[in-house]
Amino acid sequence: MESVRKLLISLFTFVIFQTTAFAIDSDAMKEGKKAFSKKAYGEAIKKFTKHTDLHPQDGEAYMYLGYIYEYKKDYPKSIQNFRRAADLDLDKDQRKTVLLKLALFFNYHQDWNLSASYSARYLKYDPKNEEVQKIYNRAIGNKGNPSSYTYTQPTRVEPKQQEPKQSENKKESPKKSDETAEDKETTKPSESYEQILANQPNLEDVRWDYVLALFEEKKYEKAESNLNLLIEKNPSRSRYHYKMGIIKLRLDDPKSAIDSFEKAKKNPFSKDTNVFLYYVYLNEGIAFQKLGEVEKAESSFQDAFKQVPKDTPLLALARLYVQKSDWEKCISTSDKALSYNPTQVESHMFRFVCLFETGNKTKKFETSFSMYSEFIKNKYPDPSKTPEKYQIGFLKLARKYTENNAFDLAETYFLVLEKDQTVANGREFLFYRGRNYFYGGKIDLAIPYLQKTTGSSAAHYLLARCYAKKNDLTKTKEEFQLAADLKPEYWTSANLEKDFKEVWKEVSFREFLNTKGGKVTSPIISPPAQ
Repeated sequence: MESVRKLLISLFTFVIFQTTAFAIDSDAMKEGKKAFSKKAYGEAIKKFTKHTDLHPQDGEAYMYLGYIYEYKKDYPKSIQNFRRAADLDLDKDQRKTVLLKLALFFNYHQDWNLSASYSARYLKYDPKNEEVQKIYNRAIGNKGNPSSYTYTQPTRVEPKQQEPKQSENKKESPKKSDETAEDKETTKPSESYEQILANQPNLEDVRWDYVLALFEEKKYEKAESNLNLLIEKNPSRSRYHYKMGIIKLRLDDPKSAIDSFEKAKKNPFSKDTNVFLYYVYLNEGIAFQKLGEVEKAESSFQDAFKQVPKDTPLLALARLYVQKSDWEKCISTSDKALSYNPTQVESHMFRFVCLFETGNKTKKFETSFSMYSEFIKNKYPDPSKTPEKYQIGFLKLARKYTENNAFDLAETYFLVLEKDQTVANGREFLFYRGRNYFYGGKIDLAIPYLQKTTGSSAAHYLLARCYAKKNDLTKTKEEFQLAADLKPEYWTSANLEKDFKEVWKEVSFREFLNTKGGKVTSPIISPPAQ
């Protein structure tokens, strides 16, 4: 970084003490520069501010204001003014200096998105600068994952900055959905770029930031049309095609997204190519998954892991294997993901679900159940407020709580799941909610769910026990017969169930069991346990 500092000092000297051919030397600007050279910063601020009022498109005054506030150690205002300057009229050397200062600042404060943005803009003017390329690569490598899976973003320590006043009718940028969360690459509203582009439509870096702002505000169609303009001018630029792929995903056009990702792969970044391709493959996998092309999605996620071995693509694979009901692959993939990130809750959730499905209730099962269930309890006391990505394991949680006799707690998860008709109409949900009500002593609530669980010997047997508790002999025999037709072992199990105590008193029920519904002659079986 020492070479970057030397470069910054030399550029600063040139920019401050040379009058550029593009400068607008109003009286206010001349007086501001004079006051600045004498370190009369209060007077300089007044003059430069006056100049900005008269010439709002001139970035030079904002650049000087950035330096003044930097000298005064008012870093929020300093960065605010440098950022304004970077988006307005400056000559090449001034713009390089400002962009370099911003890239360094956000790199130091680990705001990877803004560091990537400003270093990329700088590299357009000086693409061979290895130090700035390192800043850019570091920022890209640390940025949040721009896919459907979450990534913990570094804590932002950038001072709060005041933006220029917006129209009163301007709405706040909506929050990003959890479905395909992408970290912010810009903090300025899209409207702030429109006036600049209206006067200077060929400013490629400004239009790129405009696209990012539109994307951030979920104005995807407008972002797409502006990005198409950039692609027309620079069709080989890989990040344009990558971003177009992300936009197409948001517009629910996964086929077009895949086409864009293929173009992005043809001309990837020359340095840290693996990081760039990691994101391309990761999102390509999502697109294939949306199209139902599971094998291709699996291949893309595996390719992402080969580029950068970390837990995120493994998590995507685990999710895919749950979708395929490939429990063993899900377990091994979750194990591998946890070796990279032992506290990753989603990995524990997937492992818990898959171990439950295989009946492999080992120590791993209990560990993942504990990690997952405690996370939900502590972070989302109201389960209905839990993000969908964490609800994949809710049905298994409900079943586990039923096994633990925590019937009311299990019901809170069933209540969340019943809002999803696909889940609520499934045999697993219907049976286990009925089972939870049965063992929780709520017989009348259990019956409707068990009745809807067609073709299940266990459901019919629980219904027989329900009706036996209600002393309804006819329905008890009817449901028992249906259960035993599917699973003959039930004919010899009634003597083990206390629920049949009352109906056992009826001669017709004992005869029903002795003859297996009238089909055989059999010795009298023992009465139910007392």
